[in-house]
Amino acid sequence: MKRAHGVRLLVSAAAVLLTAAPAFGAVDSPVFPAPHRTAAGSSSEMPAVGTEVPSNMTGPDSVIEVGPEVITADLSGGIKQKAERDPHQPNPTRSVLLRTTGFHLEGTSPDREFTVTIALKGTDTLAESSLRMMSARPPRFVEHDVILVTVSVERRGEPALTLETHAPLSLKCTGLTRFPPADSRYELARPVDLFAPGESVPVGRIRALPTVRGASPITP
Repeated sequence: MKRAHGVRLLVSAAAVLLTAAPAFGAVDSPVFPAPHRTAAGSSSEMPAVGTEVPSNMTGPDSVIEVGPEVITADLSGGIKQKAERDPHQPNPTRSVLLRTTGFHLEGTSPDREFTVTIALKGTDTLAESSLRMMSARPPRFVEHDVILVTVSVERRGEPALTLETHAPLSLKCTGLTRFPPADSRYELARPVDLFAPGESVPVGRIRALPTVRGASPITP
């Protein structure tokens, strides 16, 4: 990993776009308060339609690129999803769509030089995420999350740089035995380009986002 010392975050590769990027917090995304734990537990059954399900998340060794900078950060936070009917599968005990109503990950680089925040961009109007039961006995689920996000990168002593994705994050877990997940690992299907708002030329990307969702759900 390249250490980000002596090179300013507002690099020449992105400099022409920085005036288009609003300050941290200016992008229209929902506020996501600090999570607190609940007593809810996981289930080996599908969530009922209309149920809103929170889960805690960590993103150890996440990698964000901005220009020549390669930033590794340990992220933590949570996701909240609402189960909805799948129009392609009439049986909700086998398949549901998941509308993302909250998503927030935040953390720092090991040297605490950078703070990285990944949050839900606007409102999830498409509900393209899904949860499917592949086997009832033993229980096995496949979850595929499709989430548009904004990414804020702030170097110590400098203004925050807020970027957005044009294509959604695609996170998948094929080995679920219960939902909400219990220490289950989700992998990023492919790197996701990052853009200054209103621009069409990427200035960075989310290169790795190996998240783990734990057994103790949280309420975002």
